[in-house]
Amino acid sequence: MDRSSYKGFTLVELMITLTVAGILVGLMVPNMRDFIRNNRLTGGVNDMLHSLQVARTEAIKRQNGNVVMCGTANPTAADNAMACDYATFNGWFVFQDINGNWQHDNGEPIIQRHGLLDPSVTVRTDANDRIISFSPSGFANPAGVRVPVGTIVLCDSRGVLQFGNSASARALLIAPTGRARTSSTWADVHDTALPLVGGSCP
Repeated sequence: MDRSSYKGFTLVELMITLTVAGILVGLMVPNMRDFIRNNRLTGGVNDMLHSLQVARTEAIKRQNGNVVMCGTANPTAADNAMACDYATFNGWFVFQDINGNWQHDNGEPIIQRHGLLDPSVTVRTDANDRIISFSPSGFANPAGVRVPVGTIVLCDSRGVLQFGNSASARALLIAPTGRARTSSTWADVHDTALPLVGGSCP
């Protein structure tokens, strides 16, 4: 039998292949972890922006009281049990605040709700009440019964790190006109938003 016709890997070739594969995996794991973290932050801030836009649009469309977006620790509660939790913004819901008291009362329609963000995400705001109210004009209501949020920063265990012109955290900036925008630029997140939410995140 001609053994020279058999082909395969030698032990040395196999070890070299495994070594190279191990190095590549080691290089990819940190990048994949940051990719997942960035996606969580981007997804969270974009979802918040969408809910704000829904609240503003509904306030203009309904022309009956205000429309509010507020934080909740229990976004899956029944409609008649939904209540603003002014101490958190990791979950939230949007409702029609017909009587303008900045809280959800029985009979006030819930327009949208959002589940809790991943536990690794920290939400910082420039106001302790974690609530935003829009009038029928579409403008954000000023402080009244509650002090509304105007600036939000989302971050994770990395804190606020700089990568060129970008930051590891995300900012959501709400103008008095009711218009809102998200940003991941260093200037918006670190220089503008971070000082307003207490100067640090997490």
